Amino acid sequence: MIYKVKKIKQAEHEYDALTKEQQELLDNDYKTIETEGLERVSTKKIEKDMYEIRTSNLRSLYTYQDGALIIVVTIFIKTTNKTPEWAKKAARKRIKNL
Repeated sequence: MIYKVKKIKQAEHEYDALTKEQQELLDNDYKTIETEGLERVSTKKIEKDMYEIRTSNLRSLYTYQDGALIIVVTIFIKTTNKTPEWAKKAARKRIKNL
């Protein structure tokens, strides 16, 4: 299914802190979702209403809103095998505030 991808303000700041190469990797995955569908990128369900887009060593935690809209709530660089608790906690709080 094709979705529109939007980033909340905090995720936009996290995106801006990345290198240009990292931003391009994320942009490629976001564009793929918008043109070819979500099934064309690597994703994983983290918990109820929270999912991640897996782009190289970057992770975009997101939720769905209004059917065909993906809201990216946090972006971070993966350094461990598991999604860090601080990232999940931040995502939960941001999802709650949507």
